[in-house]
Amino acid sequence: MFNDVVVYHESDLERRVSKVLQLRKDVKAIYSQFPVLLYRDAEGVLRDHICDFCVVFDDGEVVAVAVKHASKSDVMTDLLARIRAEGFLRKNKNGTTTPGAINDLRLMTERESTYGAFENAERILRARRMRNDAEFSRAYDDAQKFHGRFRFGDLLRGCEDRAARRTALLLLIDEGVLRTETPGRIDDLTVLKVHR
Repeated sequence: MFNDVVVYHESDLERRVSKVLQLRKDVKAIYSQFPVLLYRDAEGVLRDHICDFCVVFDDGEVVAVAVKHASKSDVMTDLLARIRAEGFLRKNKNGTTTPGAINDLRLMTERESTYGAFENAERILRARRMRNDAEFSRAYDDAQKFHGRFRFGDLLRGCEDRAARRTALLLLIDEGVLRTETPGRIDDLTVLKVHR
């Protein structure tokens, strides 16, 4: 569920891509298995491709997303070019078509949606729901005392409620106050820096 719309996943990779997309603050809606876009195959026959997701941004931009493993990137690049060549022609349920139905079409693979990115997105989305403003303020003040690089765990020392502090730290990362300096899953050893 994202903004009161059920988001379906037909694979683990789609689930990971969905969470990474949901983390973006400029995403208004995500629809599964939509739209159906038309393209011409090598013989010139008109065919359809069901996109894995349709993402609507706050500014009104609509981007269809194809989710495939990186090993299929060459085939997908060709397919996406064929869809573009048809002018993003959407096949509607009633059999009609709509040209220019989307603004863009993108391919997302396991490179953008690693397990670490997925886990971080899940934890930050949960932190947004569990926000404690008082603990956020305390964590913000404590983070301002650090200069240079330090570890996530350094900000857990001496706090009264480690769970609430972890939530606050994830929100500080989400809001760009803290930046991760090491890739992968955010844990106590993740190197951080205060963005000033």
